[in-house]
Amino acid sequence: MSYGTASMVFLPSSNPLWKQDRVIMGARFSSTKGLDTIRPILECHAGRLTEYLRACSRIGRPIIIREAVNRTVLNVISNILFSEDVADLSAPGAQPFRGLIVPVLEEWSKSNVSDAFPFLAPIDHLLGSRCRISIHLAKLFNFFDQEIVQRRLARTGTGSGSEKNNDVLDVLLERHAKSKLTRQEIITFLTDMFIAARPASDTSTVTVQWAMAQLLRHPDKMKKVRNELAACLGVTSSDFVKESDLDNLPYLHAVVKETLRLHPAVPLIPREVAADGVSLGGFPIPIGTGVVVNLWAIGRDPTVWPQPNKFVPERFLAGGAGEAVHFQGKDDYTYRPFGAGRRVCPGMDYALRSVTLLLASLVHRTEWRLPDGMAPEDIDLEDRYGTVLNLATPLRAVPVSAV
Repeated sequence: MSYGTASMVFLPSSNPLWKQDRVIMGARFSSTKGLDTIRPILECHAGRLTEYLRACSRIGRPIIIREAVNRTVLNVISNILFSEDVADLSAPGAQPFRGLIVPVLEEWSKSNVSDAFPFLAPIDHLLGSRCRISIHLAKLFNFFDQEIVQRRLARTGTGSGSEKNNDVLDVLLERHAKSKLTRQEIITFLTDMFIAARPASDTSTVTVQWAMAQLLRHPDKMKKVRNELAACLGVTSSDFVKESDLDNLPYLHAVVKETLRLHPAVPLIPREVAADGVSLGGFPIPIGTGVVVNLWAIGRDPTVWPQPNKFVPERFLAGGAGEAVHFQGKDDYTYRPFGAGRRVCPGMDYALRSVTLLLASLVHRTEWRLPDGMAPEDIDLEDRYGTVLNLATPLRAVPVSAV
């Protein structure tokens, strides 16, 4: 069975395997119960990030914020799926797993000649992008098969690992034991999850990085966040931030909202006109016409947002211009970083939890210094748009002390 015949990406929604996979995904990533099972995993890895910062602070090591956060997010996702880490926070350089997943996504994001000229598809399959994708997928399949599925089956088969991990792989193997899923379908499902999760991990990563860049560029805002955390958690009584603490941190939430307003991770969303009678500037737009929603422009509309290009988290506090805005865009299209309606980002709740907790973990009881004598105003906020809107120059900073 090939990837294309078993993957949710290519299966029609009427296919029983597609429906089965959607049930498993929804139970873990969208339901309240599923999100509750994710909480201890997220808190554990946020705590590891805090410990890593403290270790770096003792030796004065600068940190590439994007790398540290992305490895943390990848480990959260891998532990949700199969209870193992796939990235090492303390190891410099490329990570083996990222070397497997990134080439697949990079090839998938490229335009293929056969998309414009279908008659060239056979050549593309033999020599072009589709051929390269097949090679990269084979390596990824082998990793999941040998390093994840086979090792789990070996442990449970010998009785040494009879305790369940209560992860997604347990659910898949239970269905495999009942002949409801083949081993190839399990591997394909895990591949789907990481291909789908990689953009989600990237959006969470770049949002945390943008927030840190803005806080380091505005020390007065950073001080407000740190003071709020200290008041809520205590200066010395709580080493790590818990998800339950987040409800009592309104200024931190305002920072996240303001970051998403200024720097939406996915600034352009493709859509189609879904109804007749739509016009723009007096010109009729036929149903089915492709359109692009510009979230970046919506967030910087000067008719809605005073000083639209300035980082002002206070606008989202009581009495501010953004006090009443909703993440799902229920406020007449003035703020919708996750889209809106039936096409709203399905991972919105998880993304908000992870971004807010990881940002709090970076700031709580940790002071930061810019490297090489940089001043706050020297931080380069120029962006670069690839699969997500990222800082063109990765943010580097030194955790000086944990107080």
